[in-house]
Amino acid sequence: MQILPVRLSGGGRLKDVFSSICNRWNNLSVGKFSVSYAYEDDYCALQNESDFENMLFLFSNSDRINAKVDENENSSRLIVGSIIDEVSDVDEDVDDEFEYVDRMDPTEKYCKHAETRYLTEAWAHLIEGVGQEFPKGVKEFRAVLARYAIENGFMYRFVKNDQLRVTAVCVIERCEWHVHAIVNRTNGVFHIKKCHNEHNCGSTYRTNKHKRVSSRLVADEIAGIVEKKPKTSPIDMLDMFTDKYGLDLCYHTARATNPGSILRLESDPVTKEFSRLFVSFDACIKGFNYCRPFLCLDATHLKCRFKGTLLAATGKDANQCLFPIAFAICDAENYANWVWFLGLLRSTLSPRPITFITDRNAGLVNNIPVMFPGCHHAYCLYHLQFNLKDHFPGRFRKGFRTRLVELFNKCAYASSVTRFKAAEEEFYQFGGDKARTFIASVPKEHWSNAYFEGQRYGEMSSSAVESFNNWILKAREMPVFYLVDELRRKIMKQMAARRVKSMKWNSVLCPKMDKKLALFINKGRSWRIIMSKGGLYELRCLPPKVVCVEERTCSCGYWQSNGFMCRHAATVIIKACGGEGTLVDHMDPLYLVDAYRHAYEEPIYPVVESDIPDFTKEGDRVINPPRNRRPAGINIGWYLVWSHSVINKKDKEQPCLRNYSPPKQPGYLRDTKLTLHNFLKEDPAQLSENKWQGVIDL
Repeated sequence: MQILPVRLSGGGRLKDVFSSICNRWNNLSVGKFSVSYAYEDDYCALQNESDFENMLFLFSNSDRINAKVDENENSSRLIVGSIIDEVSDVDEDVDDEFEYVDRMDPTEKYCKHAETRYLTEAWAHLIEGVGQEFPKGVKEFRAVLARYAIENGFMYRFVKNDQLRVTAVCVIERCEWHVHAIVNRTNGVFHIKKCHNEHNCGSTYRTNKHKRVSSRLVADEIAGIVEKKPKTSPIDMLDMFTDKYGLDLCYHTARATNPGSILRLESDPVTKEFSRLFVSFDACIKGFNYCRPFLCLDATHLKCRFKGTLLAATGKDANQCLFPIAFAICDAENYANWVWFLGLLRSTLSPRPITFITDRNAGLVNNIPVMFPGCHHAYCLYHLQFNLKDHFPGRFRKGFRTRLVELFNKCAYASSVTRFKAAEEEFYQFGGDKARTFIASVPKEHWSNAYFEGQRYGEMSSSAVESFNNWILKAREMPVFYLVDELRRKIMKQMAARRVKSMKWNSVLCPKMDKKLALFINKGRSWRIIMSKGGLYELRCLPPKVVCVEERTCSCGYWQSNGFMCRHAATVIIKACGGEGTLVDHMDPLYLVDAYRHAYEEPIYPVVESDIPDFTKEGDRVINPPRNRRPAGINIGWYLVWSHSVINKKDKEQPCLRNYSPPKQPGYLRDTKLTLHNFLKEDPAQLSENKWQGVIDL
């Protein structure tokens, strides 16, 4: 018996075996012999490729297959099919050139699985080496580094980690892998300065679990999917992330759709009644770092069944648009609630000098200097005007009080101490001693531009937060839970719309500020300038102004107090400092389009329907509503009167139900047909529904 060893592989075919037989024995040709293999106590013929594959499947766990070749003359030759790399017990006389050398892995061929390509495969090459830049700064570098470590299967720790430099090394001490990235002082771009991108610790293999898989990473990756399918549950997120990314998540990681947000809920420990709630979204916290450092604080009443007050902190972005930072829901606007709100707001904001514009509530006046040292507190001019009118009661005529407010505004807007004193003297002459008393009760450092030490950025009142209160007017009628969710949706929608809109802007300055600057430039076209020394100029206009470009000051005071150049400064820069192309170099970066885009870069993620708790089930986590409910019945403080209709003038006898505040002057209710006493005795059945003009708030 002659023996032919044949090495099989997953790509082998029956015709290749036949070819090896013909090459080994020259007297044989295809069709003049048959091949069969030994299985149990019998031989099975190999007639086609299907039989050959079945044979390989049956002997997938064996390292040897015995087969025989039958000729027409009934002589047999033995074929040894080897599935391992080396073939033993082989005739040494066999020539190697006839050996079929391909190796076969039957598991891959007969236990087939669809090839899976995970979305994380591209993460393996995110860190390229020295010189790689990250335009979005240190946050982008940290995110890229986390993804790179996840896909390459190693852990790292930070040696240095701040806004200017980051150094990371492998957690295995003997490993030489490290990366060091810093900010390029030339162009301000974050880049890799040093990098040794090879591991000698032997720990670089990918697993389905990694400590760097955070809620922020998950939210960034699947945000688009969740926005299209907002009803996606956390369990579905787990399955989806495992299938597409090959990573296992815990339920808490999948559920935290807005990581980094601050929420503080307080309730009575005994009665479990709602006390107060503070909310600040992570997107708003990070976005405010690219807004001008000023905040308006104010409160507004809620109109739901359980009353309450909403405290809000609102700023403005680079395009003069409202930018909500935080809000809180409490029982009333009082000293204790403002102290609590300011304490949480302090932990939310980044440490930088901030200008606060508020009314003169004691909780704000006394605690802002304590909780925010180094910041500036300005009083709202709008509230001061009402305080001034109240200081001069009704016996003073309306025209007198209007003129008094105009003179007070002149004092507030005065840009220098000299101008303030002139305006103050005029105010005293018109208002007399009562005007002096009012000015003495309000420190000048908190409301006059001449004495205010910080920058008000052109904001003289807390109109930003007042606009926010009007923006949420309908939401104020909702209960607490639905109020918070509605505010989240409104802010989320607003940020997304502004993010998309800003991508279409081609200018360097934001549109509103660009129009304002163009107006300033047009006004100064005919003015002439005289240079005094480097950066110091005199502007020949009426009256003349002095501009210092290096210190960003103008004698009009506008540049210092607003942070945005005035028309005098714009004229000087265009005519003496290089033209219009250099205007941006002297502009506050927080007015640029880049700052606006960064402010809305972080999104607020939607909350899926499955995360909304079931309020029908009682348990330890259920918080009861507060007790300060609106009392039922008719409010006797309102006068319900019977009067002629003002809608349908043809039917002068049509009754009309109106709400009146208590009368302030004699004859105010001169045309009253029915007093409250008579109205309560009237038979309601005699009144038709279509004749009611007003609605009673019961």
